[in-house]
Amino acid sequence: MKKKISMLVFLMVAALLAAAMAGAEAAQAPTLETLSEYDWSFMSGAGGWATYIRINPDGSFTGDYHDSEMGETGDDYPYGTIYGCVFHGQLTLGEQVSDYAWSVHVDAVEMDEGQVPESIEDGTRYVTIEPYGLTAGNDMLLFLPGTPVDELPEEFLLWAHLIGSDETELPNYGLYDEAADTGFIAEEPFEVLEGE
Repeated sequence: MKKKISMLVFLMVAALLAAAMAGAEAAQAPTLETLSEYDWSFMSGAGGWATYIRINPDGSFTGDYHDSEMGETGDDYPYGTIYGCVFHGQLTLGEQVSDYAWSVHVDAVEMDEGQVPESIEDGTRYVTIEPYGLTAGNDMLLFLPGTPVDELPEEFLLWAHLIGSDETELPNYGLYDEAADTGFIAEEPFEVLEGE
């Protein structure tokens, strides 16, 4: 009788542990709702260029890209040239591909309508060009916070600003497009303080 009770207790504990582990894995699974809580940036950390996106809970996103080239001047634009655009698109969150990564498909990336191809304002030339960092049709990897640095692709470490860092884990979410070698880092949204 004791053996039967011990076996029953063992099976109950095993079932509870399996349920707890399944719940923990489900809690770690990213959602578009979670990704929408962050601002996402792609930049080298040096130079005058950056791409920013904001993901919505339905997977749509908006963004802007700019690249400041202050050395590209002319008689009418002595203060340089700024390339960039405002854009929007759609992402689909896919399946888990490793302990620390999920697939994300870039369904569409389109520039917003109404942008002037080129203009000069206040001594600066503005040129509208395609955004840099997201490519329609490409698959990206979504790395979870806590991903060990030694599990990340070496090429992604530059975009995550982890080269030469003492960090042993990715501090927040990261999005990496291996084919295009581009990477976005999730950051807490900036708070805009209203004047009194």
